[in-house]
Amino acid sequence: MSGPAAKPPLVALEGVTKRFGTVVANRAVDFSVAAGEVVALVGENGAGKSTIVNLLSGLLLPDEGRILVDGKPAHFSSPAASAAAGIGVVHQHFMLVPTLTALDNIALSLPELGHGRLDRASLTQRVREAVARLGFQFDEGQRVDAMDVAHQQRIEIVKALIRKVRLLILDEPTAVLGPDDKAHLFATIRRLKAEGTAVILITHKLDDIFAVADCAVVLRNGAVTAMAAVPDLAPQGIVAHMIGARDATEAAGIVSGRPARRAPAPVGQAICRIRDVALRRQNGSFAVSGLSLDLHAGEIVAVAGVDGNGQSELVRVLAGMALPDAGSVECLGETSQGGRWTATRLRRAGVAHIPEDRRRSGIVAGMTLARNYLLGHADDPTLVRLGLLREAALDRRVASRLSEFQVRSRGPADRMDRLSGGNQQKVVLAREMDGDPRLILAAHPSRGLDIKTIRFVHGLLENARDAGKTVLLLSSDLDEILQLADRIVVFADGRVFGPARCDSVGRDEIGAWIAGHAGAAA
Repeated sequence: MSGPAAKPPLVALEGVTKRFGTVVANRAVDFSVAAGEVVALVGENGAGKSTIVNLLSGLLLPDEGRILVDGKPAHFSSPAASAAAGIGVVHQHFMLVPTLTALDNIALSLPELGHGRLDRASLTQRVREAVARLGFQFDEGQRVDAMDVAHQQRIEIVKALIRKVRLLILDEPTAVLGPDDKAHLFATIRRLKAEGTAVILITHKLDDIFAVADCAVVLRNGAVTAMAAVPDLAPQGIVAHMIGARDATEAAGIVSGRPARRAPAPVGQAICRIRDVALRRQNGSFAVSGLSLDLHAGEIVAVAGVDGNGQSELVRVLAGMALPDAGSVECLGETSQGGRWTATRLRRAGVAHIPEDRRRSGIVAGMTLARNYLLGHADDPTLVRLGLLREAALDRRVASRLSEFQVRSRGPADRMDRLSGGNQQKVVLAREMDGDPRLILAAHPSRGLDIKTIRFVHGLLENARDAGKTVLLLSSDLDEILQLADRIVVFADGRVFGPARCDSVGRDEIGAWIAGHAGAAA
């Protein structure tokens, strides 16, 4: 007699192909995930990871191949059909309403919403049970815009799990997290795995793969190039499959460690003076007070801390998008006191802005790459003359920048919303780094980028510093900060720690500053 048949995987893709016009986003993709298994899905920007997420979440249908759930063909014609099959997604860009509470945001995701009166007491109990099961802590009555990014991510996870999810897809979940919050997330993933929940982890970070994944699936140009148990993989092997075997030597260099820090160069004059500045959050509460800081030519200054402690507000002020709530700023001949502090004036003075949320502040999704590029260069006389756009000149400039930044697209006429998130970020970088900016506001510039492109971006920032430019770097990646920055300042719980030279302060001390409970605040 034959033994019992092997149990089919929870979810499987068989020969899945998806096309957008002439572009093949996924090509005959095969992989599966079993209950209680964590599968890491990795690849360069534009490799097809987001398309797989959209196929599994019911936003797209495959052109060829099929998706199976428990060994049976499934047809996800909508997100509701995907959710009914037990699939939940936490997108890289959270789907939350900032002016509502955590509980209200969770309620908006429920299928029973709109079918009679919502039992808020019952929902509160369900949320608290899910939170306790996962070891979370958050106030379900708190507004989202008063929460840091880690707590917002937890809302998204609870939104998925409260619907009895069997497969949880996490899209770049560590991109916005500091070390402590990342550790809490990994603990949550391990709890879910122990309970039998399957997890697909979309990531660019090798450390994430080796920390929690059982299996890794590598995509390149839409096709699976490698699939193996994580213990059988080496970091350089993963990178080689991501970027191509011909670049295996480069792959070994990428994973062997970050390049040595360049020797600090003498800094120039202060080009930006911040004095006794106070910054309020969107909800009116003070994020930071008493901030005084000079930014000098020829240096990279990093601003660190848990998201929501005033870093974003500082960048908005320096970009001319807001005024400080107290104190003053002088930057490149402009002053915040006098009613002439605007983004247009600061940009003309030499401020470039790489925003932390490209979808909200960096791009217009429905416009072409050429038109998006023009957003930052509308007063360039080589592109606009006598109020008339020089289309050919714009297309040549954009095509050159797309090639230089290795943006995967169909050219300047391609629409921005057809690009992967990482390639959208490359377009923003190409636009903002063009010309001759004197102050570069780089808010999480490597967020969502693959490791090869991250090294390219780091080189751009270092070259700008060495050319006498000033870079203000916002990052939640302490390794990135210690590699790039000359000085660091930390915002935590309304206080300012530092500034201090990065070569004179230890990682543990910076971590204590971020936690807000050690060191001497300014």
